[in-house]
Amino acid sequence: EVDPEDMVRYARDRPAHMASYSVSDAVATYYLYDKYVHMFIFSLCTIIPMGPEDVLRKGSGTLCEALLMVEACTKSIICPNKQKDPVAKFTPKGNLLESETYIGGKVECLETGVYRSDIEYKFDMKPEGFQGLIDNVDRDMTFAIEVEGGIDRRKITNYDDIKSQIVEKLELLRDRPKRMETPYVYHIDVGAMYPNIILTNRLQPSAIVDDATCASCDFNQARNGCKRKMQWVWRGDYNPATRGEYDRTRDQLARETTVDEEGRTFQELNEGEQAKQVSDRLKLYSKNAYKKTKVTEEVTRTDTVCMRENDFYVDTVRQFRDRRYEYKKLTKVWGKRIGKATTPQQKKEAEDTALVYDSLQVAHKCILNSFYGYVMRKGARWRSMEMAGIVTKTGADLIVQARKLIEQIGRPLELDTDGIWC
Repeated sequence: EVDPEDMVRYARDRPAHMASYSVSDAVATYYLYDKYVHMFIFSLCTIIPMGPEDVLRKGSGTLCEALLMVEACTKSIICPNKQKDPVAKFTPKGNLLESETYIGGKVECLETGVYRSDIEYKFDMKPEGFQGLIDNVDRDMTFAIEVEGGIDRRKITNYDDIKSQIVEKLELLRDRPKRMETPYVYHIDVGAMYPNIILTNRLQPSAIVDDATCASCDFNQARNGCKRKMQWVWRGDYNPATRGEYDRTRDQLARETTVDEEGRTFQELNEGEQAKQVSDRLKLYSKNAYKKTKVTEEVTRTDTVCMRENDFYVDTVRQFRDRRYEYKKLTKVWGKRIGKATTPQQKKEAEDTALVYDSLQVAHKCILNSFYGYVMRKGARWRSMEMAGIVTKTGADLIVQARKLIEQIGRPLELDTDGIWC
């Protein structure tokens, strides 16, 4: 290493030393790229219709949009124009809106400290929580066997034995809920939570409809079950002045001879500059009239999700999720073959193949996670704050429900969007 203070002096007096230092940095950077970036970029190139240099320098939102445009073209769907925000936006009450967003995922630290599986902790659990698990043990075991394992429950020969062992252990916990013992530390994670919420509820930007759209639809009948009402939490910052006060401020500026340092009239400004002048003047007015310039409000809104909308967006998410699961399985299969290899050639082949599949599943994971974030990207063709808010609200509700159960049968430590440390 060379101290930054010595670099200029070394470059003048010891150029060979500085040259070797520069080469060592370049070599280290190359190996870091080769190990962590190279395979990932070329894996993305098998998904995104772009060359590696474009994939490397473009953001995930741009890559996601390119992929969606290809999928839309394949299904003969016209791509919408890039969305533009109006220069002045108002709340339903008529206040000038400064910014708006939605409440994101649930993140909360419940307990602080160091938690280890070899240190005793005090537990005060609820017997009714364990009784609920005992009552539903058949349902939960059947789900694990048939849905997650893909095996017919009737083929399990020792089902009753395993069930009785589980029930016995749950009864021991139920009968002595106050304990002081070494715990198991778990991270309970919802697999691909946001993509699965999108798929379960057929969420896509074009499926968020209003009453006027539904009124003109031939299928707008209760028996068709084509509408799903879903909630989300809107949060906005707005000026306390009313719409009438906004109009008067704008009118006042229009009558003034000059409104900026360059001596221009209000009419000579472009739309964006006019909006800024009105906003700045309205802030001064609100500061004097209302003693504040901004009001922050959170409102739970309900929007309608159309179940009959062309599902190209949902199908694209499903294809990526299923393909990623397939690559994850193949990564594990070839990972096991590394340990079973008997010759150096077999081991090398297994390592290379496992690396390829791992890169492919990581690339699919990257794009899969972008499908949610993309819908709130500024200028996106498929943009929908309502959809993004519904996804995060549904995810937060799932995590809160899980927390309530864990509070009865253990100790939750931290909520983190799609998982719980407990």
